[in-house]
Amino acid sequence: MKKLLYISLIALIFGVSSCDDELNITPSFELNEVTGITNGVKARAAVDGVYPFIVQGSNFSGGLYSALASKAGFVRHSSGDYEMTTTQTNNSPSQQYYWLGYYEAINAANFAINGISKLGQSTISDEEKTALLAEARFLKAFAQTFVFWKFGHWWESDDDSPYGVLYRDELATVTNLQKGRLSVGESYTRIFEDIDFAIENLPSFSVKGNRYVSKEFAKVFKAKILLFRSGFNDGRNTPELSEALSLVNEILNSSIPGFEMQADLAQVYVDSWDSPENLFSGYLEQDGNLDIWMADSRYTTSLVTSGTFLSSWTLPQYITAGLRNGTDTWFKEDPRWEIATGEMAYPYNGTSSYKYWSWKKVCRLGKYWGQVASPQDNKYNTYFFRYSELYILKAELLARTGASYSEAIAPINEMRSKRTNPVFESLDPQSEQEAWDMIFKEYFLETFLENGSSFFASLRFKTAEGQLWMESLKNMTIEFNKICYPIPSEEMLVNKVIEQNPDLE
Repeated sequence: MKKLLYISLIALIFGVSSCDDELNITPSFELNEVTGITNGVKARAAVDGVYPFIVQGSNFSGGLYSALASKAGFVRHSSGDYEMTTTQTNNSPSQQYYWLGYYEAINAANFAINGISKLGQSTISDEEKTALLAEARFLKAFAQTFVFWKFGHWWESDDDSPYGVLYRDELATVTNLQKGRLSVGESYTRIFEDIDFAIENLPSFSVKGNRYVSKEFAKVFKAKILLFRSGFNDGRNTPELSEALSLVNEILNSSIPGFEMQADLAQVYVDSWDSPENLFSGYLEQDGNLDIWMADSRYTTSLVTSGTFLSSWTLPQYITAGLRNGTDTWFKEDPRWEIATGEMAYPYNGTSSYKYWSWKKVCRLGKYWGQVASPQDNKYNTYFFRYSELYILKAELLARTGASYSEAIAPINEMRSKRTNPVFESLDPQSEQEAWDMIFKEYFLETFLENGSSFFASLRFKTAEGQLWMESLKNMTIEFNKICYPIPSEEMLVNKVIEQNPDLE
């Protein structure tokens, strides 16, 4: 008897429009090989069923970004990440959960793609079918890219390098588990095929679009992929950088209803996933407990207590929110400090009055204090992309494609001018190196812990001494093979043809 592969799916409310027509991540039924995807309603549900694997838990959220922040040297939440000592046999912190989580998302996307592809015109229109396939293919590419960034040699310029992704484009079964990795070049080709299809066929962002992927998010996500690789290799005026700049400009030069800068950065974090700055965010359905227990535990618990414990004798100079190696000085001198950080309550389900100075931009007040606060403070969001990052990306891309340093810094000054809280001074670099340093620090100051942008920036920006910022922050020489993580033993044991990353056995 064939083993049924079950995948959690989402029920959508159809018919009259209402304020409840938002993505509900509570799985309400399951489709399998028997019931299948037989019409447009089930096709929509199958695509929606991919989102919980992305927005719930830590695989695409704070657990990942906190680990990357440690690896970059901004904090030391994890010694294994900071020292880059994780291997297959020294698996600390545990990596198998990320690997399995990414492939759960990929499997869910492949389920949707496989079923929707078989639907005929009698059950779904060509337009709806194409749009749903574009959404599923992008979600697969999104998850596959995270596999690449975490477990592959995404940075290598050699397309023939064998350390690409384990690419799955069919439902995982016992019969197809044995599969090798793609080369680095082929990994990018396959990921971009899905993203380009999405750019061509996804609908544009709409008022509630930040809870779903869109054409615009696909564009900016591709721009970041192109920049990360080319920038790591100190690219200048490459076709990849020009394409990335064009994609960023397309979004900045468009008027997109519901997607815009907010003047008050503090309000951005209060609004959380309802902020118009979100292009895609980690929305969690508010039904009492789900927003707490389905949120990333790094945001709800660990990140709070990794901050500065506050007591009557805690002096201001010791309040760092866990930052290390001078980055506390950068941030504490920046007007975003009082907005991004603050006094956080002990995060567990109780009334303890223990307080920590931590990252209120992503943390909330926890199960008890968050619910009794007025307004309630339990909207745990992952800011996959906010509008402000467009300006920082443009600044770097201009610098890498021939603009002067004064021209390159202009987009960041434009972004800063749009804020009324906090109020910023314009940046005025006096040299090319100073401009590079300002752009790097802007990634850190604006996006830290919201996504992985500051980690990737630490690998492609250099100090005046010619060191990568990751090396400078940690005062250590980086072994590039250890930028990524080992393929977990759970995969190596069952998949005999997959090759481990070098130096990570």
